[in-house]
Amino acid sequence: MKRYAVILLALMLAVTACGCSRSKKSDKSSDSKSSAKTEKKVDGASSGLKIGFLFPSDSGAIDTMSRMEGINKMQEATGLTDKQICIEENVKKKNCEKKIDTLVSDGCKLIFSTNKAVESIVVESSKKYPDVEFFQECGSEADEKELPNYHTYYTRLYEAYHVAGLVAGKKLVEMLNEGKVTPEKSRIGFVASTNSPEAISCYTAFYLGVQRAYEQAQMYVRFVDGTGVYDNDGKAARQLAMADVCIMGQYVSTTAVAAVCAENDIPLVGNDISMISTAPSQALTSATSDWSVYYTYAVNAALEEKKIEADWCKGYADGANIISQLNDKYVADNTVKEVAVLEKNIKDGKAKILNTEKMKIDGQTLDSLVKDNGKYKKYRKYIKNHTFQESMENSAPVFDLMIDGIEESTYDYVGEAEAEKKAYDEDEEN
Repeated sequence: MKRYAVILLALMLAVTACGCSRSKKSDKSSDSKSSAKTEKKVDGASSGLKIGFLFPSDSGAIDTMSRMEGINKMQEATGLTDKQICIEENVKKKNCEKKIDTLVSDGCKLIFSTNKAVESIVVESSKKYPDVEFFQECGSEADEKELPNYHTYYTRLYEAYHVAGLVAGKKLVEMLNEGKVTPEKSRIGFVASTNSPEAISCYTAFYLGVQRAYEQAQMYVRFVDGTGVYDNDGKAARQLAMADVCIMGQYVSTTAVAAVCAENDIPLVGNDISMISTAPSQALTSATSDWSVYYTYAVNAALEEKKIEADWCKGYADGANIISQLNDKYVADNTVKEVAVLEKNIKDGKAKILNTEKMKIDGQTLDSLVKDNGKYKKYRKYIKNHTFQESMENSAPVFDLMIDGIEESTYDYVGEAEAEKKAYDEDEEN
């Protein structure tokens, strides 16, 4: 297992919570393709502004690494120093209120929560501290009139997953052409953190991206409990590997899936950060968010005493979503060219990502279902020009449908001892 392959990078991004200080900023990631576009107008260092962050995991988790990268780039754009950044890690429901109280006591005037599970607590804290601006990632309870100091934000991560899906689809076609995979076994596996719209919109967009290259592909999804436990993510990945998937995707906060893919030589699309260090010959790319785009916007607005939007969401067109470095030695031929075309079309608003003509449920298109089936009429307001407009009206995703071609895997992983016994029994029978 390569569960500790991420340690070196984690150390570079390690956070010291006490005294509102943390380690020196790490170097820019080599796979970062965008940067905060807002120019510095007010010197953050001389402002005295302090901002706090609530992370559900520690510095070794890939979701924390991604957001730390965003903080580093935001500091470069605004001039805020390390002493002005306060970090609280491993924030759960049971300790969230206390962690927020600590940040407020330390003088933080902006507090960003990156765990949707604690939103209700953050909302109550924003009522308790009306002079502090609170920001909830993937939140859904923003009310500008009732709670003007509470803000929600997210990125259109599904756009990056769609591009990454094309990368995976091109690889699948290459494997088919080389005889490494048969059409009957052109199955993709996907480990998802939770059965939630955030994950569903991403893996659905990913699957539709695969279909841009190979329409006959099928996909198995395996859900975990969203706690970011390495062993749980790894177990789900092994179950999919035992089900003979030929490519793997993930929406989790550990590198366990990448480690399993490296062990079983399965091409992988990761998330949040590049997985090449964990799976050098398997990681194709990762779907990522550049959180610095929002952090910089919010901090600059505070420095300039400007109004901050109650709900914010941006995507590829604003540099808020990207794919990480393509693994040039292992992606299929012409991938770079086709990715560039798709990315341009997304930025120009020409690409249909969650295509309602392509998405079918029990053989019927979503277009027809929202017209004729009362169960689906609630989705009608999100559809325009045969595209499900995810995170266009509100930042929090709402797409929660399981479409044809994707199914939840119920394959039970057989442990090594049981597998050996099963093989022995089969030999005896033969």
